[in-house]
Amino acid sequence: LARRDLVTPYNIIGAILSAYIAAKLKRVFNQQRPDGAAFEDPGMPSSHALVSTFVAAAWATHLQSAPCTCGLLAAALAIAALRVVCGHHTWAQVGVGAALGVPIGVAWTALASHVNIADGGSRWYVAVYGAYFVAGVVFLRRALRKGKLRR
Repeated sequence: LARRDLVTPYNIIGAILSAYIAAKLKRVFNQQRPDGAAFEDPGMPSSHALVSTFVAAAWATHLQSAPCTCGLLAAALAIAALRVVCGHHTWAQVGVGAALGVPIGVAWTALASHVNIADGGSRWYVAVYGAYFVAGVVFLRRALRKGKLRR
């Protein structure tokens, strides 16, 4: 990806898709969260760990900078660790989430390079921003329906 105006929405689409992957895997594994966790849905894998490491890996692969890679992965791992410290997940749940997020993020960036989004002109611009809009609306609608955006 060379066009910076397509990188961010493309990676956000990937993050939304990775959140859906995590939600589907939670149903498959159906593993309880630790005792005393504030949430009752399954905890394996940790969605926060999966999505944060996806984002870190996708940007690190795109930027190709060792300092940025270290910072991004450190931030993602800090998010994962906080999920355990706060009692929302076990180490295994965040470990599986992180272990899935990294290869999905790398593959997502490789897909963009393979289909040559950066040199695709207005066709890719419309496709990426259209998908970005649709994915955002679907994600927000789902969050509103589940009451995750209300307090």
